[in-house]
Amino acid sequence: MDPMRARRRTGAADTVTKVLLAAILVALVALVVVVWRGSGGPSATQTTEKSRTELQDKQKPEVEQKAAQDKKDTDSSKRNENVNPQEKQSSSPETSKKPDSEVRVVVQPGQTVSRPPEAPPPPPTVGRADRIRDVLQEGKTYEVITTAELTGPVRDKDWGLEKTVHLAYRAETQIRRTIEKNDGRRIVELRHIVDARMVKATSRVEIKFVPTDRGTRLLGWLDRLLTGGTISRLAAHAVAPICRVAESAVQRQIDDENTKVKALLDSLSGKTVRITYEDGRGVVELQPVGCALTEEERDLLFASAVVTDAFLLPDEQSKPGDVWAVDGAAFADLLPPSWRGVPRGKISIRRDEDFEENGAKYARLRCYQGTLRLDATDQSRTRLASLTPRGEVKYNITAGHVESAELTAVGSMEEASRDHLLFEARFETQPNVRLTYFCHIVNPR
Repeated sequence: MDPMRARRRTGAADTVTKVLLAAILVALVALVVVVWRGSGGPSATQTTEKSRTELQDKQKPEVEQKAAQDKKDTDSSKRNENVNPQEKQSSSPETSKKPDSEVRVVVQPGQTVSRPPEAPPPPPTVGRADRIRDVLQEGKTYEVITTAELTGPVRDKDWGLEKTVHLAYRAETQIRRTIEKNDGRRIVELRHIVDARMVKATSRVEIKFVPTDRGTRLLGWLDRLLTGGTISRLAAHAVAPICRVAESAVQRQIDDENTKVKALLDSLSGKTVRITYEDGRGVVELQPVGCALTEEERDLLFASAVVTDAFLLPDEQSKPGDVWAVDGAAFADLLPPSWRGVPRGKISIRRDEDFEENGAKYARLRCYQGTLRLDATDQSRTRLASLTPRGEVKYNITAGHVESAELTAVGSMEEASRDHLLFEARFETQPNVRLTYFCHIVNPR
């Protein structure tokens, strides 16, 4: 036989042998798989069923949560059906979207933060330890009530910006200040913002809030209607008892057709903060107690004047007829916290004749000249206002603090502030402003 042909036949036989061996190996593998499944191994159907079970387990909490929410919504609807229609109209929360700077928490409960480099310039230096110790006496608690009212014609988004209506706005703040330490240079104050709320009424009828004495609050009845940080719409009849209509108005009654009312509880309401103040440096440390602070709240507290009384009367030994200029920053604690503004400028004060009342000696101080410029600008909007406060400050020489003040002003406002009620309004003319302040010592001994 030809050797070449013999080699070809041998190579072909080797190829056939390899193919047969591969086929036998595949068959053996298939047989093993069949036997394994028959003995309890997972089939494709079982695998699919397992995957489905795992998916259901993952979705179960979501389903239960949705069911619970549906039940809650249903229960809420049932409760609303039982509410008096007039009450439902009186309080209808309107959630307003807030800028990130307002809702972002930057100081946690118990955390101590120092004055940042970008904070506004501090109030001027008092430079007299005896005055600082006198106006905020260690161990005593001072209760302060401030009010602010604005009236005037505005264009408001609730009525459409093409229509002019009358604005009546009132803000009230109640604060308790406990002086933990005061060495004449460094003060540690525990400040509890008991309450800070505001109401805005816009009407086709000229309206104002009823006049009140210093230290009198009108808005306490709003407790059951307000939620912190949320604007609530109220029925006109809810504010009718505390409003009055101008004598010249043709229609002498307000109702839901001619008047729209909104109210707001400031986010600082109910919060307590430990404030450390140093003469010449301003507020140097903040520590929220049992609460957190947003960026706006933190910045506002760092701008606090703290020793306002020492600025308003820098020298108790001054005489009637003496005059002096007071830095605008000293008026920060006389303005509503909801305005979130830092006052600048100079106000001239004259000491009038002293007097006695109920066994105490008083100095009568009069703001008679100057303008405050209020800057509440943030990264998104420019909000500016100016005020020309004129009026009387009553300083209790015996007790060592400002007891009361009543100031009226004409305002000029591009936008009043960051107050969520006021920045909806565009003032047609300069609004009339009334500020009041009242303070007494809770534990005089």
